[in-house]
Amino acid sequence: MLSGLLLIDKPEGLRSTDCVNRIRRALQAYGVNGSMPPSGTSDLIRKPRAGHAGTLDSTASGLLVLLLGGATRLSDAVMTLPKVYRAALRLGRATDTCDYSGQTVFEGDASRVREADVDRALFSFLGWRMQRPPEISALKKDGLPSHKRARAGQEVALEPRPVFIRAIRRTSSLSKGCVEVEVLCGKGTYIRSLARDLGERLGCGAFVESLRRLSIGPFCVKDALSPEEAKALALRGQLPLRSPRELGPLFRRIELTQEAETRLLHGLNVYLAGAGRCAPGRDTPGCGLCVTGRGMLGFAGRVEEEGMLLLKPRANILFDVREASL
Repeated sequence: MLSGLLLIDKPEGLRSTDCVNRIRRALQAYGVNGSMPPSGTSDLIRKPRAGHAGTLDSTASGLLVLLLGGATRLSDAVMTLPKVYRAALRLGRATDTCDYSGQTVFEGDASRVREADVDRALFSFLGWRMQRPPEISALKKDGLPSHKRARAGQEVALEPRPVFIRAIRRTSSLSKGCVEVEVLCGKGTYIRSLARDLGERLGCGAFVESLRRLSIGPFCVKDALSPEEAKALALRGQLPLRSPRELGPLFRRIELTQEAETRLLHGLNVYLAGAGRCAPGRDTPGCGLCVTGRGMLGFAGRVEEEGMLLLKPRANILFDVREASL
């Protein structure tokens, strides 16, 4: 089965799930009404599996990584990759959504805030810190999305969680209460929460006026398609997919021997000692250890048996010579 990653430049005002559904329907239409699918792609065309690796708010734009076919198994791993955002922050007001779409909950005086004040506050967010997600978000509280509880007038108290900000900098002058920033951060970081917290530290309130995601790991928005372009190509069976093979070098992994690869592909455990060569890279918390072979990429758990560590297959994605496009 063909599988791969599709880079979409999501416009403001469109939900991430809408982008996924548009491509899924286009693939189904191609399978029903188009010419015969290329050899080896019929499963994906007739029963397309599609998802995304990290949502974008409808009020935000930028890179959305869609996963098709067997690559949907890579969602958790892709979400561990660092992300770069560019945001315009408006000082002097705070909203319940922490962006321009919400209702005002606080107004302050931003006239005395200087660029040096902003820089010092931004610097304080570097590294690991506890961050409270916005109450208006898709995170679930007692099984129900918090935004539904909040909009129903219920009290929502989301627990702070650890996030990592590797770099943050001001990219514009402070003009008429607005400043642009660029943030390099890890999984789970909310830029809306960052704006809220910046406003609290400056004492004047702040919210996100515009937000754009520029990259996820090595994948950049400049290489992405608009949803309309992607839909048109999907209807012709010509989607340019990025290979799951590109993800292997990003993670700490075991480069498998042929024997170990064969065993894992057959669902069999493999002794860690002698499974292959260990290569450096990023850890994938919760996903298991990345394993790569000549014809596959996967993730494996580690189990102990009679004092020996073994790799237990979790998810294997096969490569195909036709994986460059549908």
